[in-house]
Parts: sequence; structure tokens; C-alpha cells
Amino acid sequence: MTEKEYISYREINDECKRLAHLLADCGFKRIIAVARGGLVPACILAQLLDIREISSISLASYDGEERRELKCLVSPDILMDRETLFVDDLYDSGSTYRYLKERYPQAKIAVLFCKDQTAKLDFPAAPKERGRWLVFPWEFEPCAKKPV
Repeated sequence: MTEKEYISYREINDECKRLAHLLADCGFKRIIAVARGGLVPACILAQLLDIREISSISLASYDGEERRELKCLVSPDILMDRETLFVDDLYDSGSTYRYLKERYPQAKIAVLFCKDQTAKLDFPAAPKERGRWLVFPWEFEPCAKKPV
């Protein structure tokens, strides 16, 4: 069983504030949250940076704790330029980051935590151990299982 690290809302807020200081003079006018993990950090960053144009992209690369092929479930229908910032909670394998960079080369990406210290990110992220499963405060068991 993989060791788990539970992330608190305080840690999320602290990392968002740290990132907001780095992003404050970058001229971003819109945020695209990478759903689902990036939704809460995107909301906090939008508030801290006074950005009102918020959208989301739905990407899925995990089923529970099992990694699977990355799929785009819903893509954003907005202007994509240098004033656009993608926000996600975690850089793990890098598949989401690479997907976004390939499809939206002008956009920048901010992540709160990174498990790969050799990754070339647009903005620094707080380091986390690769062997641990991060559990975010908004993650919990679904209320009902989908029928098979």
C-alpha cells in the first residue's frame, strides 16, 4: 500500500499565496482550472489575483489511485493566449502538463505541488515525495457508486 500524505486547507492556502506573489505582475487575465484537482486552487488564486474570468478543462488520468491514459473530458471554449493561466494541484507523472503545453503552447501553467524535482515548470511548485499518494482536503469517497 502506498504511503499517504494528507494535505490541509492551510497548506493549500499557503501555497496559493506563495504562487500569487510570483504571478502578481505576470498580467494574467483569465484562469483555466484543471478539473477536478485544480478547481479549489484556481478559485483561491483568482481571488488573490483579482481575476474574474475563470473557466475549466476536465482531464482525467486516474481512476481512484490507478493511473490510466489521459483523456480530455471537457475542453475550454475561451481565448487562449499569454494572458491565460492554467492551474492544477499536482505535477505527478507530467502527462497533464505535457498535454496542456502541446495543445495550448502560449499558455502558462501553475501547479501547487510537484513530485518530479527535475521537471521544468513555468513557476516553482512545492516539492513532494514521489512515493507518496497526496490526499487533498476536497477528496473523499463518492456518495454512490455508478452502476456497472
